[in-house]
Amino acid sequence: MSYDVIRLAADKLTYREKLKLSQYLIQAAIKEEEDLNPTARNISAPKIEKSEPRSKAETPSDLDVISYVKERLVKSKPSKKQSLINFIAAMFQFQGGIEESKIDTIIRRLEKDGVLTISGARVIYT
Repeated sequence: MSYDVIRLAADKLTYREKLKLSQYLIQAAIKEEEDLNPTARNISAPKIEKSEPRSKAETPSDLDVISYVKERLVKSKPSKKQSLINFIAAMFQFQGGIEESKIDTIIRRLEKDGVLTISGARVIYT
């Protein structure tokens, strides 16, 4: 298929279908670029290593992740605990995902730092 054939076919789609198609094309292009150039990619989010040993002391990369999440939370402020979990998971979806235990650790650290408190299912920002 050529670009012109796809463009003509896309003209017949509704605006929602066009948005959905554009989102898919962007994700497919990013995936292909990652496969072709795995080390040349410049990512603004800090990488999370899944294979690093767990220790009681926080590493500099853990502090980077916490500060990255804090910056994003200031803008979004999800109001429910499940929304907060989904929000944090979505932040790392293009870096290979994040473990649930790591999300819990981030949330506990944010509570400890006084950024937020969780009361039942509600998230309260301070």
